[in-house]
Amino acid sequence: MMDPMTPTLSAADVPPLVPAPRVTANGHHGGVAPPSRGPRVVEIVERDQWNALVQSRPGYDLGQGWEWGEVQRDAGFTPHRYAVLAGTECIAAVSVTCRQLPGLPYSVLYASRGPLLEWHDERAWRGFELVIQQLADLYRPIFFRVSPAVPHDDAAVAGALGRHGFRPIPDDWTTWNAARVVLTLGLDGDEAALRGRLRKGIRRDLAAAERRGAQVRVARDHADLLAFHRLTVSAGREKGYPVRPLARLEAVWRAYVERGDGVLLLTEHEGALIGGVLGLRLGGRASLYRATILRSGEGQRLHQGPLVYWEFMRWAKAVGCDLIDWGGSGTRFPPSEADDGYGVYQFKSGFGAALQYWMPYHDLVFRPGLYRLARAAETWVLPQAWRLRALLNR
Repeated sequence: MMDPMTPTLSAADVPPLVPAPRVTANGHHGGVAPPSRGPRVVEIVERDQWNALVQSRPGYDLGQGWEWGEVQRDAGFTPHRYAVLAGTECIAAVSVTCRQLPGLPYSVLYASRGPLLEWHDERAWRGFELVIQQLADLYRPIFFRVSPAVPHDDAAVAGALGRHGFRPIPDDWTTWNAARVVLTLGLDGDEAALRGRLRKGIRRDLAAAERRGAQVRVARDHADLLAFHRLTVSAGREKGYPVRPLARLEAVWRAYVERGDGVLLLTEHEGALIGGVLGLRLGGRASLYRATILRSGEGQRLHQGPLVYWEFMRWAKAVGCDLIDWGGSGTRFPPSEADDGYGVYQFKSGFGAALQYWMPYHDLVFRPGLYRLARAAETWVLPQAWRLRALLNR
């Protein structure tokens, strides 16, 4: 694998992307070809090469990694990964997934936690616009959404997005995009330092679970994965939240755990499964993908939640990660005790995690009439369908 800190790419390593005709935000095709001098765009088709490029960009995220694109492919999306080159230097990278709308000749495009570019570098923007043109010609999108991991109050980045035709939308969360309000935890220091940063109540519950015999082990095979899924479905039914199908979990297992870039930790007590955490990583960034903590019955007596989270921290530290993304806070920004997920926020922040509020989702609209319908469906129909799924967990 390439050194993940290498910011350059040999021009001989990748084929050039043939620029498509220019496509404007309203869907009209123009005849303007890209200038002969300027950035060159290539589509990367090799896993290690792509991940090395992503990890060379500031603020990279698992959502831009090769493996996440493959997980999305299993869910019906088509991933594409592009690098923008100035000579042999990579000045931007973006992984984009396309979802064709059922029964329609249109699609939606999404760059989760992307693009990865220098926001003030017009060369990078020109390359990114070539990517947009290419995808627009291939897929007839209604809109192209981006959700970069950039602080929400970065006026310069918001201005750059606006100048290039992207408009912000107000949602803090949707049923299909990465959350904007998240918690992250730096892993600097040794285990003693990390444990010392835990909130007093978390340390107390951690010690109690260890004293009462709760144990955490690494999942070994598909049978363990199936048991974790069954536990998650049961918890979803009890608490009223939807659970994605087993096939999704299996895709994540293949993409990450089987390659050594993920771990499924299971909490047991006297042979009974009472919780688990599925964690993933890309380079030095770990992410909590799914957690199931049985809080009723034996799980409530043991206070076992902090134990498996702590073991995930230890795993991330052991494999060389310097940051954990704990995922969504379950709250608005700033958090309020009135938020439905305030307890989730309190629990995750107890490990020393800091709240992050990322840049609003931004859409580049190609077909305004259809976009209005799509946004109405996203705002009203999809949340209702999401809640309905909670009644149909299996």
